[in-house]
Amino acid sequence: MRVPKAFVFDLDGTVYLSDTPIQGVVPAIQRVRALGIPVLFLSNNPTKTPEEYVAKLTSMGLSVTTHDVLTSAVVMLEWLVAQHTPPCVYPIAEPALITMLDNAGISLSDTPGEIDYVLASFDRTFSYAKLQIAFDAVRAGATLIATNPDAFCPVPGGGQPDAAAIIAAIEACTNTKLAFTAGKPSAMAAEAAARRLALPIDQIMMVGDRLETDIGMGQTGMQTGLVMTGATTPAILATWNGQQPTVVADDVGVLLSRMSL
Repeated sequence: MRVPKAFVFDLDGTVYLSDTPIQGVVPAIQRVRALGIPVLFLSNNPTKTPEEYVAKLTSMGLSVTTHDVLTSAVVMLEWLVAQHTPPCVYPIAEPALITMLDNAGISLSDTPGEIDYVLASFDRTFSYAKLQIAFDAVRAGATLIATNPDAFCPVPGGGQPDAAAIIAAIEACTNTKLAFTAGKPSAMAAEAAARRLALPIDQIMMVGDRLETDIGMGQTGMQTGLVMTGATTPAILATWNGQQPTVVADDVGVLLSRMSL
């Protein structure tokens, strides 16, 4: 295994659970940064703005800026802004993402005939009324896209249903398929991370707790490190037939120590 020139760390289930940092992770990441190795934090969770993530990580002892934080919402926002024709979006999302879209000048609407993209995301206020708008918009020609494909977000004691449930509901009633997701494990997310780090994708290691998303980034050419502090257990890994991690460890600290970092 070659030593990567940069690390990308997932947040939920890897660096912390809810508001509690996972034991040993913060000093391990501090040690890597002290060696001059670039670090980026990449989360599929779109419920916070980059500024809110900076505040949370800083409170845990990690000195970061918004340049060090990338989320599925940011990747999606960059894609929408780059479109030649300004799109009109119906976001099924929480306030952080809606505010980011609005601040970027993205046109938002809940009128089906005006909507170019139905944007499915993590939304704890998802309702039948929102599903009806998405249904009508897709049937009127809108494209279904999503920030992230996660089935659930890990929290202490369990998890919360994530964007996959909302995507499935819209697909089921519209007989359509999701066009793409911006977050992990997409090439879009890998390319955005590589741009931030100014490195080729194959010189970067993605470290996270989720096989489908974090370890799935291996399909883009990234090295991957799996930690057992969130969604994945040894039993789950033993039956996993998908993309395999480059390295497996109990937690971030153990993983980095195996690389003599």
